[in-house]
Amino acid sequence: MMLMTKKHATIQADALRYGSVILIFLIAGTLLLLTRAAQYPEMIAMAYLSFTMGLHHAFDVDHIAAIDNMTRKMLNDGKNTRGVGFSFSFGHSMVVVLMALLTVVFVEWAKDTMPVFEQIGGAIGTLIAGIMLLILASVNSVILHDIWLKFKQMSHQHPEHIEIDKQIVTSKIYCLFLKLLGMIKHNWQVAFVGFLFGLGFDTATQIAVLATSATAANAGVPWYATMAFPLLFTAGMCLMDTVDGFFMSTTYNWVFSSPYRKVYYNLTITGISILAAGFIGFIDLVQAFSAMFDWHNVLTRWVAALDFNKMGLILVMMFVVTWIIAITFWHIFKLADKEDVGIITENRGK
Repeated sequence: MMLMTKKHATIQADALRYGSVILIFLIAGTLLLLTRAAQYPEMIAMAYLSFTMGLHHAFDVDHIAAIDNMTRKMLNDGKNTRGVGFSFSFGHSMVVVLMALLTVVFVEWAKDTMPVFEQIGGAIGTLIAGIMLLILASVNSVILHDIWLKFKQMSHQHPEHIEIDKQIVTSKIYCLFLKLLGMIKHNWQVAFVGFLFGLGFDTATQIAVLATSATAANAGVPWYATMAFPLLFTAGMCLMDTVDGFFMSTTYNWVFSSPYRKVYYNLTITGISILAAGFIGFIDLVQAFSAMFDWHNVLTRWVAALDFNKMGLILVMMFVVTWIIAITFWHIFKLADKEDVGIITENRGK
C-alpha cells in the first residue's frame, strides 16, 4: 500500500512539474495577447487558431511514433519515461518559437527567403526524422526477437526459473544502435530529438505565417504581442504530447512490472511500434528524397496524399485498444493467478 502511494505521489509530482510549465506557456501567451487584444481584436481569433493547431499537431503520426519508441527504449534502460512526451514536444516547439521570432523581426526578409528556407529545412528535417524512426524501429525489432525467445523459454520453464526483468541482448546490430541512441539517458535530452524533428519547418512555417500576417495586417502590433501565437501553439502541442507520454509510460510500466505481463503485452505492442516507426520512417525518407531530387512518380504522389494527422489518431487508437484488450484478457483468463504462483514460489525461496 505504501509502495502504491509512493508511486502515485511520484506520478502526481511529474504531472505537476510538466503541467506547471505548460500552464506557464499558456498564461504567458494569454498575457501577451491581452496587451493588444483590445486594440486588435482579430488577434483573439488568431490566438485561438494557434492553440488548436498545437492540439491538433500533437496527433501528427511522427510525434506518436517517436514518443512511443523513445518511451520503450528508455524503459528498457530502466529510466523514468513520463517526461518523454513533454520533452519531445518542448524541443519541437522551440523551433516554432525561434522561427516566429525571426519572422517578426525580419518580416520583409522572411517574405523573400521563406520558400527557399522552407524547402531546404523541410527536406533535411524530414530526412533526419525518417532516419531516426527507422533506427528506433530496428532497435525495437531486436527487442521483439529477444521477447519471442523469452516467450518460448517461459513455455518450457516453471515460473520461479524465469528471469526476464531486463532485456539481455547481445546482437551486434543492437549494440550499434545503442551507441547511436546511447546519448539519450534522461527525459530532458529527448528535447534535442524533438528539436531535430521540428527542423522540417512545416508547423514552424504555419506559426510564422500567423505572426507575419498579424504584423503585416496590423501595422503597429508590437513584436512581443505576436509572440503570443507560438507560445499558445506550444502550450497546446505540449499538453497533448505530455498526455500521450504519460499514457505510454504508465502502460509500459504496468507491462514491465512482471515477466508474464511483459511477454503477454509486449509481443503485440512491440510489433505495432515497429510497424508504425518503420512505415512512418519510410514515408519521411520518400518525402525528403522527393523534395531534394524533385521526384515525381506513383509512390511520391501516394505519399503526398496521406493525411498524417489522421494516421496519428489511428495509431493512438491502436495503442489504446491493444492496451484495453491486454488488460481484459489478463483478467478473463486469470493470468494474474499464474503470476502469483511465481511470486509466492520466489518468496519462499528467499
